[in-house]
Amino acid sequence: MSGGKVEKERNTCEERIDNELQDRIEDIKEIVESKDPVEAINEYGLALSKTVNYKLELSWGGPQDYFIFEYDPDSKELVGITYHFLDWFDAAQRRISSRSKEWEILEQLFYSCILIE
Repeated sequence: MSGGKVEKERNTCEERIDNELQDRIEDIKEIVESKDPVEAINEYGLALSKTVNYKLELSWGGPQDYFIFEYDPDSKELVGITYHFLDWFDAAQRRISSRSKEWEILEQLFYSCILIE
């Protein structure tokens, strides 16, 4: 301990995610099997948000790539963009930072060509 600050080693989210997912599934199984699952999920969950996903498919087969545009219809805002690349039993994805030049370009595409109201 140095300077009153406790240093604690933690596994990465990638290393922890499978256990976290299993814990959540066990909790949710109990909820759906409970006497009042609606009340139970209302007590368990922090919030329920509605978003709409738009998938812009650029290629398919091997390799395949596409963008997912996540849109919040309540706030009328684009809240997320993810690029996906897949090639025969392998896949990767990148979340596009909302502070990036890539976001600006993709946001312009979304509002001018995809979300036409």
